[in-house]
Amino acid sequence: MTAILPIVLLVALVWAAVVFLRGGLLGGCLVVLLAGTCFGHPFFSLPGPVPLTVDRLLWVALLVQYVIWRRVGLADRRPLGNAEVVLCAFLGVLFISTFSHDWQANDWHPLARLLFYYAMPFGLYWVAREIRLSERSALVLFASLGAFGVYLAVTALAETSQQWWLVFPRYIGSNAERSFLGRARGPLLNPAGSGLLTGVCLAAALMGWPRLNRPGRLLLVVASLLMGLGVYCTYTRSPWLGAGLGLFILLALTLPRSWRGLVLGSLVLSVALVGAAKWERILAFKRDQDAGVQAAAESVKLRPILAAVSWNMFLDRPLTGCGFGQYYDQHVYYLADRSSGLPLEKARTLSQHNLFLSLLAETGLVGLGLFVLLLAIWTRDAWRVWRAASAPLWARQTALLFFVLLANYGVIAMFHEISLIPMVNMFLFFLAGITAGLRPHGCPTTAPASASPEAAPSVPDALPLGGRPIG
Repeated sequence: MTAILPIVLLVALVWAAVVFLRGGLLGGCLVVLLAGTCFGHPFFSLPGPVPLTVDRLLWVALLVQYVIWRRVGLADRRPLGNAEVVLCAFLGVLFISTFSHDWQANDWHPLARLLFYYAMPFGLYWVAREIRLSERSALVLFASLGAFGVYLAVTALAETSQQWWLVFPRYIGSNAERSFLGRARGPLLNPAGSGLLTGVCLAAALMGWPRLNRPGRLLLVVASLLMGLGVYCTYTRSPWLGAGLGLFILLALTLPRSWRGLVLGSLVLSVALVGAAKWERILAFKRDQDAGVQAAAESVKLRPILAAVSWNMFLDRPLTGCGFGQYYDQHVYYLADRSSGLPLEKARTLSQHNLFLSLLAETGLVGLGLFVLLLAIWTRDAWRVWRAASAPLWARQTALLFFVLLANYGVIAMFHEISLIPMVNMFLFFLAGITAGLRPHGCPTTAPASASPEAAPSVPDALPLGGRPIG
């Protein structure tokens, strides 16, 4: 295997170069995302102060491509908006917070976290917002994510049924890394990350519904059920909730008004009945090979403990926090507090399990406030695109896909430090950048000529799931 690895990497890089050249900036972004998910650090890395991996090399290549594309006029130069100003301020706070503390702690963990989980997504965002968007590019995006979702679902089913011959890359089934073994970990080796990506890919695939004929829709239904099973096989509650909320939002915004109340009401009632009948089983069930039912139940009890620790850390430094990436070193000083009545000592070996509490403890109100403001601005801009009657269908569907991603991201972030899962922030910032590039469609006074009210057909308040195929 070691002998043929350089050959495999060479072939992969050649194909990546072809996609970069033929697919433009969108193709380059998709290569970085999909290759980074499947061929990241567990697959291959060159040791050093900053380990080189396939996704990091491709990210650098994408930035070079972006500079060239801008110079030859193949990128759409877009003015800065409120989102970009807040994003730069947020990243600036992270940089100051990192380098004003011990950024070399724990084998360079703060610096690595800043570079790989925020700076790299920032670069991807900047490229994505200047991609030349069209219906064709949107369909390529939906189809690529849909196909990737099928791969994730097949891998999830193969993992949980131990059909290892179907699992690729092979490191997914390796016993060397036993965390979450027994659940659908996927190429990220994390069921929460795998569930989030599968839920988003499911929504992307469903964007093709209005354009398909009956055989195509039947195939889409089968693929959607497969991806739903893939989310279930994570055996993790937060991806279930995230995928459910994402699909609820999708249905709420696309179903005809005559069906909306009945369908959504039935879904809410069904979920409530299942939750009431199976609540104890949902809270405690065997998920990992190396952990029993008691461990699953214990994980629920740990959340209030971790929240109490972060809250006490925030009270000590409410504005700027203890320093980005410093939580693991600093939280041990707050475990002796007995005023909460919680056994805080149980949190000694654990990292924070909530993204928002993690930012609050490490960067204070300044860092968390900027991040929440950034999410709010992204949501507002996407909503304007979705509500714009003059916007073309593909643009509105792209904004809708971003809503689904935010729903998944927000729910899972309440239960996991989701930014520490490789590639998750890359997907978030990429789709945020794509949606940022659609902002002119949400502003009637600055809408592109092709999307002007005179040139574009009227778009209904919701997109029916039925109807004739487009095109």
